[in-house]
Amino acid sequence: MDGCWQLLLLLCLSAVAEFGEANDAPLVKRMTNKLLQVIPPNDKSNVSILVIKGNQITLNETDQQALATYTTLVELYLDENRVTTVPAKFFSGLSHLRVLSLSRNNISSLDPEAFSRLDVLEKLDLSNNKLTDLCDKTFINLKSLKILNLQENPWNCSCSLLDTIGRMKEANISFGGPNVTCASPAEQKGRNLLDSINLCSTSSPVIVHTDHKSPTPPVTSQQFKEINNTPTTTSTSHNCTVSKRQKPLSGHTWKFTACIAALGLTTCILILTAIKGPSCYKSFHNYRHRRLVEDDEEEGQDTMPTETGGCESQQTFTFEELSHRIQEQDEEDGYFEDPYIKRMEDSEEEIQ
Repeated sequence: MDGCWQLLLLLCLSAVAEFGEANDAPLVKRMTNKLLQVIPPNDKSNVSILVIKGNQITLNETDQQALATYTTLVELYLDENRVTTVPAKFFSGLSHLRVLSLSRNNISSLDPEAFSRLDVLEKLDLSNNKLTDLCDKTFINLKSLKILNLQENPWNCSCSLLDTIGRMKEANISFGGPNVTCASPAEQKGRNLLDSINLCSTSSPVIVHTDHKSPTPPVTSQQFKEINNTPTTTSTSHNCTVSKRQKPLSGHTWKFTACIAALGLTTCILILTAIKGPSCYKSFHNYRHRRLVEDDEEEGQDTMPTETGGCESQQTFTFEELSHRIQEQDEEDGYFEDPYIKRMEDSEEEIQ
């Protein structure tokens, strides 16, 4: 009996051990090529590896809320989706995350706090995207980062990017592969990004050796963080858009200013015309009306007969008409008679 109880106890302990090992094993959740538009929430408590490849994920607010339910997640693969940008603190709820892959998306920009609170992240894959620049703040808090894949991106090898890459290289971060090449400027197109680090004269103080007898020791991740937090006078970028602001201005600024001034002057003239035009037209119309009234009044005064002048005009008209009639009669009779004499004779006849 004692032997049976001992055997049964051994079997129970073995079963418990196997159950514990099964629970400790990483649980993988795969959702590949499912045409998913959002990340589904966690339906199990111990998912360690989440694979969501070949879908239509864009990393919106719904995706962030869903990822917050994967509290035990260690590896996250979001390859071949439709991600264009990574918002600030998007993965902040995944405090145990060690591997993050965002390869083969359309990422063109990263928020400076995109990977905030990922203190144990060791590998970050940003290959095959559309990134042209990186900023220091994006990687300050990645204390455990060892591998950063940057292949197949159209990098703009400006001094700000090269300085950032140089400090990260001194922090013993590997950039994974020889295909990290420059796409611009034209003189550096096709050149290896790591080989272009020393081309800029405004390099970081941590990689410049002022004393050859005592070279600067390798920079650790903690020192990399402190250096980036310390203000310097170099041209190191402090955000992702500094390279765009440092773009030299063209030599035709005066032409642009002249165009703006001409446009402003034209606009002012149009506004004044629109405001003063109706009143000017009304004034002109009233002026013409007054002139016409004045002309009519002057013509009326010229043709209006006075008390004496009217009679004289009427008498003159009567005399001229009488003379004209008498002349016509004389011409018809064939002889001329003086109308004055005729009038005198008529007067004498009336007296008699």
